[in-house]
Amino acid sequence: MGIQQVRVVRLGHVVYQHPDLDKALKFLLDFGFVEEQRTLSRVYLRGYGVQPFLNVAEQSPDGKRHFLGAYWAVDSLEELQKAASNPGASPIEDSDAPGGGKVVTIEDPNGYKVGFIYGQKLREKDGPVPLEKTDPVSNGAVEKPRKGVFRRFKHGPSPVHKLGHYGFVVPGSKFESTLSFYKSLINLKPTDAVFNPETGNDETCFCHIDLGPEWTDHHSFFVAAGPEGPPAHIHHSSYEVNDFDTQTLGHDWLRDKGWTNCWGIGRHVLGSQIFDYWFDGSGNIVEHYSDGDLVNEDTPFGRDAAAPDTLHVWGPNIPLAFLTGKIEDAGKPLGAPPNVLDAEPAQIPQPVVAA
Repeated sequence: MGIQQVRVVRLGHVVYQHPDLDKALKFLLDFGFVEEQRTLSRVYLRGYGVQPFLNVAEQSPDGKRHFLGAYWAVDSLEELQKAASNPGASPIEDSDAPGGGKVVTIEDPNGYKVGFIYGQKLREKDGPVPLEKTDPVSNGAVEKPRKGVFRRFKHGPSPVHKLGHYGFVVPGSKFESTLSFYKSLINLKPTDAVFNPETGNDETCFCHIDLGPEWTDHHSFFVAAGPEGPPAHIHHSSYEVNDFDTQTLGHDWLRDKGWTNCWGIGRHVLGSQIFDYWFDGSGNIVEHYSDGDLVNEDTPFGRDAAAPDTLHVWGPNIPLAFLTGKIEDAGKPLGAPPNVLDAEPAQIPQPVVAA
């Protein structure tokens, strides 16, 4: 029997295992999460949106960091039953996580978990703890509505709203099969793709949740083609914050706490969001973003040739660490400059991931 597509309505949460859970939590709280619930070896972290939690931090069983997978929300028992009917799916089980509900899990072609959750009790909507002490009214060059009132801010973590997206770097030979699996299993529709101008083959694809005419984030999932050697791995998970001021205050907070910036602050092309990537306490890349694009069924599919200017409009140059995902490469420039003595050109690898 083939795969039955499951209609999801939003991205729920991701699950990581950390070699040093206490260190991981120090970062995650500085990043802007709120601890919702704790067990002996697992901590559920939420934002200020309706999701009961967004990130699950577990103690690693082997002293290494691991990404286990992500869970998506469905809005009917019928959709959860579809998920359970797929090859290799778990039976429908009760969730003991905050919000409860019932879950089904399936393993993707690279061994990562794809979860579906139904009946989860959502939180009441609330706003973030504001980092601005005054009303957020901006004066432009011509329109100046703020008169006789000053803008004042306080320092602190940038409050996280929701989990926006996540994605994988996979060996190039597995790019199409991985993308095909996710598009077959979930109502994901490509929004933008980046292709190799030499081969014409797509190397990165950003997918949104297809909700028909309803507006949804530019992408909730992406796949990027990497070299054949390394196995498929998470590149980053990304979390929405309210605005540029909040994001920059959070950037300064993380910097002052001694955490390692990967890339940012800047603005992406595909998705348009303002980005800020950090290495968490275990060396995983996580992103704050704000001001992202929305799309629906009428948004045309985009396809661009891979080049540095397909990644960002403004901000720092693309660093080596963003491509390698290694914290030891933080602060290193991308590629090598030209060697005039040996007549060797600059070595600038094509970026394979974005947003």
